[in-house]
Order: sequence, then C-alpha cells, then structure tokens
Amino acid sequence: MNLKSKINYLLSSIVILFLTACSDSPDIVMQDLQLVFPNGKQILTEELLPGEIADTKIEHVAYAGPVSQDLTFSSENANMLLFIKGKGTLSTDTLSFNIVPETIAIPMAYNQVTIEVAAGDTIHFVQFTKLMSAQDRKDLESFPAENKYGIYFTRFADCEPYTEKIKSPNTISRTVLPKDIVPRVSLGTVEAPGPDAVGAHEHPMLDQLFLGLDNNDIIVHADDKSVHFKGLSLLHIPIGSSHWVTVDENKKMYYMWMDFFISSEGQEWLKTHQTLDDYKDK
Repeated sequence: MNLKSKINYLLSSIVILFLTACSDSPDIVMQDLQLVFPNGKQILTEELLPGEIADTKIEHVAYAGPVSQDLTFSSENANMLLFIKGKGTLSTDTLSFNIVPETIAIPMAYNQVTIEVAAGDTIHFVQFTKLMSAQDRKDLESFPAENKYGIYFTRFADCEPYTEKIKSPNTISRTVLPKDIVPRVSLGTVEAPGPDAVGAHEHPMLDQLFLGLDNNDIIVHADDKSVHFKGLSLLHIPIGSSHWVTVDENKKMYYMWMDFFISSEGQEWLKTHQTLDDYKDK
C-alpha cells in the first residue's frame, strides 16, 4: 500500500469512527433492587441510579420487622415514598395509614413520619428526595388548594385511569401522581397482558424512569438499544430518545413511569393522557 492509499485508508477509518460515535445512542441504564438483607440486619438501604436524575436522590429501603423507624424530611426537598412490597403502617402525630403493596405516600405538611413493621413482615419502598428550585417553591404556592395535602396517600389501583393513542385497548393506565402536587413531577402505571406494546414516542422535555412492578416482564427499546426489564428494577429512559415497550405472549407488562420535567411548561405533555370520560366524549 503506497503513501496515498495509506492516507486515504486512515481518513476513511477516522470518518467511520466519527460517524459511529455520533450515531451511537446512549445506553439504557438499569439497576435491580437488592432483596437480601445484610447478615443480622433489619434495615437495608441502597442508592439507585446515582446521578441519573438531576437534583434527585433515589434510594431503595427495606425493613424486616419488628421495626419502628422515624423518617425526617427537609423542607427544601419534595419527598416521595413508593411502597412496592410488604405491609406496615405510616403515621404522624395525628394521622395513621395502613401500608399495602403498590401505595404512594408524599408527606406534604409533615417533616417526620414513622414507619412500623410487625414481626414476621418485611416492607420494601423506593424513596425519592428531590431538591426544589426557587421556581418550584413559587409554583407550589400557586397550586390549587385541593391539591395541598397533609400527606398524599393512595393505592395505585385506586387512581384514575387514562388512555393514550400509543397504547392498545387492552392496556390499563393510571395516573398515580397528577400534576400540581409535586412541582415538575408526575407518576403513573401501565399494565397489560402479552402480547402487547406501547408505541414509539419521544419526550425531550422530561427525564423518565420506569419502575418494574409485580411480575413485570417486558422488553424496553430506546433508539437502537433494548433491555429485558423485569419487576423490582429501576430503569432510566435516555432523554430525547425514541422509545417503546413490547411484551410477549404469556408475559405481563406492569411498570410505573416517573416523569421529571425540565420545566413546568413541559407538563403540557400530560395532555396526551386522556381520562376515560374525555375519551368517551369524542
């Protein structure tokens, strides 16, 4: 190979490497929740997907009863507790709630709650601690009075269903946390037996997590990447990617989506979620 050919070969290689690097989409970051307690311990705590969502710390926490544990919260943060496995009680000095699987609790007007787990029981939950910006605080003041709870507490199954064009009629979707309760955050669930799919879509105005719920067993696709996503796992959809979900026959789709909007204006995206009453009216 003469010098000119070597130079042309080298330049071609550089171009190919450059194009490959530019076209390569980000990986789908995923982490399984740890279910085994450290030897002799009744409390398990692990950080999940550190640094994936700006200004947000995510932890998986588990208690093996008998345990009574106080959780203290800073007023600088929005705090969300997603109870996904086991049972117990959550209480303040004036309120008490029975915790069952697939329940959300958001202490809005309390800086401390107590979680109790009886002997023989074990509870698992995912805790989100999101730093509120100055704009978040301003927006919070303007939220409707009926959305300002002492503690926002509800079961996923009791939440309002909605529909979307990208989902089949067999899919059950629910809004677990609507807008204007926690600034720039909304949550919901998606459930369907296989075979089924959630169609490809993009939302560059938000960061999105998926939390695998009971018996979830699906494939998550984002651009040219795909991962097998099961229950009790947390996954980050690459921001701005074209992504979709498929579930095979005899498998189950059941996950929670968590939208962290870059700005409050981005929440206009939620208008793509139509309540069943709105859908029937059309």
